Amino acid sequence: MTANPPAAPLPFEALERVYEQLAAAIDRAGEANEALFLTKLVMVMAHRAGEGLDFDGCVATALENLGLPAQTLSSSGEAAS
Repeated sequence: MTANPPAAPLPFEALERVYEQLAAAIDRAGEANEALFLTKLVMVMAHRAGEGLDFDGCVATALENLGLPAQTLSSSGEAAS
């Protein structure tokens, strides 16, 4: 089975709409459900993106944007040393 080619990045205007919709959804979910909502959202998006998704790269980019070192995961899902 071959992986899907990577999709083109969203234009900045579309990314702004994603941000606004995400902020509104987080507000609607409430502080108590924020982490669970974001986890469920990522799982749905990963499922829909399919095999073409570079999830490891996405996680690394998000961690780096928080000023944290990216960690690679082993095949068991544990952080590799």
